[in-house]
Amino acid sequence: MVLERLGRSPRVVSAPPPRRIALTDALGEYADRSESDSAEDDDWFPKPIPITIPLGSSQELVKLFHDQKPDNPNLPPLLLPEYDKEEATDEQSVSGSEEQRGRGRGAPAPDVAQPARPRFDRSMLMRGTLTVPRSDYTETFTVWWDASSGAARVDFFDGATSTYRVVLPDGHVQGVEMHVDRTEEFDVLRCVQTAPRRAAPPDRAPPALPDLDLFSFGGYTETPQGRAERWKLTAAGRGGELGGVRGEALTFRHELLLVRAPDNYTAVPLQYTVSVDSSVLGYNVEGYEFRYQELRYETPDPALLQPNTADVCEELSQTDKIEVVEPLREYTMPYRDPRYDAELIRLKTKFYRQYSDDVEEALRKTLLIGASRFISAANRQSGPSLLEVNFLADRLEAEQRLLLGAGEAPGPSSAEAAPTSQRRARRDAERLPRNFDWRRHGAVTPVRFQGSCSSCWAFAVVGAVEGALFLRTSRLVPLSEQDLIDCAHPYGGHGCSGTWPRAAYDYIQDQGLRALDEYLPYEAKVLQCAARQTRPVTHISGHVNVTRNSELALKAAIRRNGPNVVLVDGQSKGFIYHKKGVLYDNRCKKRSRNHAVLAVGWGERRGESFFVVKNSWSSNWANEGYGWLHAPSNTCGVLTEPSYPVLRDPDVDRLPRESSSTDPAPPLSSSPAPPVAPVPQRSKRTSRRRYRLSLP
Repeated sequence: MVLERLGRSPRVVSAPPPRRIALTDALGEYADRSESDSAEDDDWFPKPIPITIPLGSSQELVKLFHDQKPDNPNLPPLLLPEYDKEEATDEQSVSGSEEQRGRGRGAPAPDVAQPARPRFDRSMLMRGTLTVPRSDYTETFTVWWDASSGAARVDFFDGATSTYRVVLPDGHVQGVEMHVDRTEEFDVLRCVQTAPRRAAPPDRAPPALPDLDLFSFGGYTETPQGRAERWKLTAAGRGGELGGVRGEALTFRHELLLVRAPDNYTAVPLQYTVSVDSSVLGYNVEGYEFRYQELRYETPDPALLQPNTADVCEELSQTDKIEVVEPLREYTMPYRDPRYDAELIRLKTKFYRQYSDDVEEALRKTLLIGASRFISAANRQSGPSLLEVNFLADRLEAEQRLLLGAGEAPGPSSAEAAPTSQRRARRDAERLPRNFDWRRHGAVTPVRFQGSCSSCWAFAVVGAVEGALFLRTSRLVPLSEQDLIDCAHPYGGHGCSGTWPRAAYDYIQDQGLRALDEYLPYEAKVLQCAARQTRPVTHISGHVNVTRNSELALKAAIRRNGPNVVLVDGQSKGFIYHKKGVLYDNRCKKRSRNHAVLAVGWGERRGESFFVVKNSWSSNWANEGYGWLHAPSNTCGVLTEPSYPVLRDPDVDRLPRESSSTDPAPPLSSSPAPPVAPVPQRSKRTSRRRYRLSLP
């Protein structure tokens, strides 16, 4: 539980002052909100902006949106090791407790008269689940609510995160959120609280239940729990109202199913669903469902509702984001949470987004809302990794797949046999350090961005050759991905389409690889091959497929041969929105092998290893372009298909002038390149100057 005492004094972290935003009067009490997540308040840093190109017209994008299907919305956002899938599936198949089912069948209300409007005005303990299908997850929650004061507590994922609504003696309300941060070497209990505020009606209502004063009776329906009442609300707005963008009219359809206790008055909720229709995107573009598995009307122990931040929290910070301390509130609002207006502005400003028309803006906002909900729920799991909203949060899955370029294996491998057996790897394990990273030794070039071109295969192989060349020459020479994209077709390369890394290895072995600033600049598309106009910097003698599913073999291969190419599942939301910590997620598939990245080293956290991977999605992904993948669990398949190039001394053709390895690419010039002195015919028997770098 989050409230376990850790025995240390809190460290108070100040927050930036809140920024008020104006919202439409149509939202009533829900519009009185403070926001500090605007672009002006964000931490800005000079990063290259990753530009992504839409796949087609607005109407084509809408069709792709409706073609998207969730993978498994009954699972939690991240499948952590302690999660028992079978147990959770059984639990989610039950709508209401045994007590609820008995009550529902015992005394159904008569058909001849409308039942009395239900009231949730008694203190309660409630357990349930929230499923958001388009965001592809389910989260569990437990609510304690005191009806006399309005104080409440909600535990998410069995107490991984707890939120509190504290009612102060003067009647003001303060929100508190507590969670254990497991992204560092040691657990840290972090707490966030809001400033006291005057209580509005939602600040007194029970969490996870809608305000039924707005609903009307819609008849009866048969359920496994007996005959249930249907209470419905339809909220329709005009263009730009209720959370829609300009020109978009939204319609929210709410339905609550409940049964009555034997007294024909006490209401027991079973299920609450919301679906959203858009005038420009179509039907059911957004939706979610509460399933109430247990409800007991009882007064909670007052100690359960007191967070006691002074004694428990190790870090205490301030926030004015109500969604942090009341995560379930947006799902019981009659309309869309107005904070997403500011979220969209922030994303558009940060990543220089320009949408073609109102239809695309409506689509992008809907996608952003879905991504934000997934990320927030995943972070409430308090796992070893943290997710964040990044430049892919408003992109369709089809657009995200453009970044995945590892194709199917074309047939028998031309790789050399792996020189490191499992027995030798185990013997060498004692010699391997706990932490090793080629970035610290100068063998890794800066993170680059592949753009809307499925060329990750080229970026990963180029990075591996750059590292291998550094080991031979002590020079870090940036090499050209465009060379591979343009020219590797005869060897099985498919340019901006899925390509197995072997095509890149075979091309470099036969034709060599050119320097980044001597070949055509990267344009995220296939150009006419210009390899004959520039001499290569290096060839390779071949490549090696590292022993599969062996943590020790991959570590040894990285240590001896430089960064390795690894193939991972880049389509998992946990991977896409990864920010920091060690990603440990069994929803990230081990055998998908759809994305190529570069393993540049490894580390250890809490006694378990992780691999450091360099991505080609710009420094706006994860930690400046680098992520950590849990090694023992083979998260995302990092151990499934590793490989590295074999680069020997005779393979080095030449080293460009020193500035080629350090300076950015010069501007293009129409003047011819200066003549280059001829070099001997490449041969393994040719006498060459021997370059050697001692391993650190």
